[in-house]
Formats: sequence, C-alpha cells, structure tokens
Amino acid sequence: MKERTTQYQHLEQTDIQDALVELGFKLSDRGTYWQTSAVWRNGDNPTAIQIYKDSGVWRDFVEDIGHQPFARLVGKVLGTNDKKQIQKYVRSDKLELNFLEERDNRVKIKMDQVYDTADLKKLLPHHKFYLDKKISLETLRMYQGGYATAAKMNGRYTFPIFQARVPNNIIGFTGRALRYKPESTFPKWKHIGQRRNWLYPLYLPTSDGYMFRDAVKKKEEIIIVESVGDSLALTENKIFNHLVTFGLGISSKQICELVALNPSRIVIAFNNDNNKPVNVGLESSIKDFIKLMDFFDVSKLSIKLPTENDFSDMHVKGTFNTWLSKEVKQTAQLTFLLKTLESPRGCHIISNRKKLKSKIEFLQEHLDF
Repeated sequence: MKERTTQYQHLEQTDIQDALVELGFKLSDRGTYWQTSAVWRNGDNPTAIQIYKDSGVWRDFVEDIGHQPFARLVGKVLGTNDKKQIQKYVRSDKLELNFLEERDNRVKIKMDQVYDTADLKKLLPHHKFYLDKKISLETLRMYQGGYATAAKMNGRYTFPIFQARVPNNIIGFTGRALRYKPESTFPKWKHIGQRRNWLYPLYLPTSDGYMFRDAVKKKEEIIIVESVGDSLALTENKIFNHLVTFGLGISSKQICELVALNPSRIVIAFNNDNNKPVNVGLESSIKDFIKLMDFFDVSKLSIKLPTENDFSDMHVKGTFNTWLSKEVKQTAQLTFLLKTLESPRGCHIISNRKKLKSKIEFLQEHLDF
C-alpha cells in the first residue's frame, strides 16, 4: 500500500472522485476505496470495480485484472490511449501517464494452490436453491457442490474446481451467493484460485471418468459458456460437451485445451444481454470468436447465444429445444461480425487498431472469396 501511495501521492482524492463522477461512475463508499460497476462495458455489477481513494489505483474483479493505474481506467472509459484526452480527467500534471510502457518484462508464473478433498465434507447438502431451478439432485451430486457456512465462501453454494488430469486435487472454488439481489453490495459469484487455469467441467471427475471431456471428443463439438449455472442447465439436458469461462472470456490455457481436443465445431454461447443498451454477452462472444480465429479455421467457429438470458433461464422456461433447433448461417454471421467490427463498437471489442484492421480485412477477403 505504501509503494502504491508514493507513486501517486500528487493525486488528490477529491480530484479522483470528481473525475470518476464526470466519467459516469456511481460510487459506493467503502472507507479507503470505492466500489462501482464497469461503465465502459455497461456492466451492472456494483462491486465489479474497486478504486482506491488515495491513488486512483483500481482493479477489475469480473475480468480478474490486478491493480492498474488511474490513467488506464480513464483510458478504458474513453476508449483511447491518447494522453491528451486522458489528461483532461486527470487533475495533476505529475500523475504517471506512461501506463503503456512495461516496467518489468519478466514473466511471473502463479502456481495453483491445491486444496484437500476433505474440505468438501464441510459443504452442507442444502440444495434447495438449485432444486428450485430444476437442477436434479443427481446432477448436483455429480458436481460435488454444497452450501458453505464458514470462511470465504460463507453463505454461498460452492462448487470445487479440480486440477486437469489429477482427480484428487482441488485447485479452486466458485460460489454463488444465495442471498444476492441486484442492489446487493457483494458480488453474486465469488472465486478462489487461478480462474484462467480452470478447465471446467472437462476435468470434473465422475463415476464415468472425465465424462465431459470424453463427450467433447465423441461429438467433436464444444459449447463455450459463462457460468456454472449454464453448465448445470446443459448437463440437465444431457449436453455434456461444454466449457465454462467464468465470465472472463476464453483464457490461454483453455485455448491450448481446445487445440489439443481439436473439435470440428466450437460454439460460443455467452449470456444474451439483448435487454440492455449494449449486449455485453454478444460482444464478449465476438471478442472470443476473433481470438479463436488465430487458432482455428473460421468454418469451425460460430456464435449461438441463448434464446433467453442464459441456459439456466432456458432450462427453467423449457425453451431449450428452441435453441437446439436454431440454425446458424455462417455467411450471414460473418457478415454481421464484419459490420460490427467496422462500426464504432469495433474499437471497444478490439482495442488494438492494427489488429482490428487486420481482422476486418480477413473477414472482407473471406466473404469475397
């Protein structure tokens, strides 16, 4: 804390607050820091972003981004790296603006912490929350989840995350707050562990071995979804060939796993936020589609959003067949992707202008061909 404060000691707290309000943030006071939603992606989670009052240093819990300088936050909201534009919201000419320059190029590798499977015995078999969502007891037992009454996951229905190919090693937990409401000041989901290393539920050990991974290999298709809730709903509908990103977008480790599996079809199916000014789930899907284009032929990729907000809603409302029968026409989808990248939203989806231009040109050539 001392090191961070020293670097930004010239920035006054009132200046930070005024700038944040100007940028459209709604701040919740938490003592030494504020909590707020990610306005640049039209986020509605009021606890997604933490901003320290003394320095403007912030972190993004949803995208798992560590502490970043205040100037980078301003740049994200404005959608620019132009220092002159950013300086308009930074009231101190001594504030560090060279946030694009890496100070330390050394790669830091974080090792997964391994938890004892005995910890699962501490989870209570209180399953009503998911039973009410029409998830069977058989499925919940397969996922080895339960209600936590102590420690970091207190008050959350918690699922263990197992290490790839080591069925006795737990490398994390994810938990859903059962008392969460839209106005709550705590996050709906909480995660313990290195989420970007999770290959879930591909390596969830079951009585049939790695049933989920085997289903991907058998069907030669994988569906990429956001949350455990989606995974549960898919499993209830006997669709086991799927992968959860935990709302981060697909990670490097997950891409490596996809390359190893080499499926013939990759279906990206993040949440359908069509009732919001910006469909964040759709834009996240496009972002991952573009990312996967570097590793797979475009003919293997498709975006097929849920017909409701997510798969859990489809399962509860009984509309799964509508999604299953929904046909994705590749040419029409690629044309839509091209128009989206060419629109003003394109620079929000791909911030690197050179990469954005490259992907636009690729899609243009592909469609012309």
